[in-house]
Amino acid sequence: MCLEMREAKVAVVGDSSSVAGFRPLGFAVFALESPAEARGVWQQLAGGEYGVVFITEPAYAEIEDLVAEVADEALPAVTVIPGAGTQGGVGEKKLARAIEKALGTTVLIREEDE
Repeated sequence: MCLEMREAKVAVVGDSSSVAGFRPLGFAVFALESPAEARGVWQQLAGGEYGVVFITEPAYAEIEDLVAEVADEALPAVTVIPGAGTQGGVGEKKLARAIEKALGTTVLIREEDE
């Protein structure tokens, strides 16, 4: 059995200050004026042209329901990245949910005192 290999593009989605540095690396950059604009570009991102989508946490929060619809598909692989000047936390929450799903229980992570 032979699988056809094709080159998939990488997209980065988020506010302009968070994604601007990815353009020189050859990534398709979707600079948003507001996180809500992510809903408008999602159809293009999930249409099969992009193999990997990096999306800032604020933009991801706006389209989490749409991303969940393709979560069981191989492509696109969606990775949440922190946005410039954001506290973060979405990626950590996703990891905690994945661990809970895999283990059937929550795992408490505590920071050790320095």
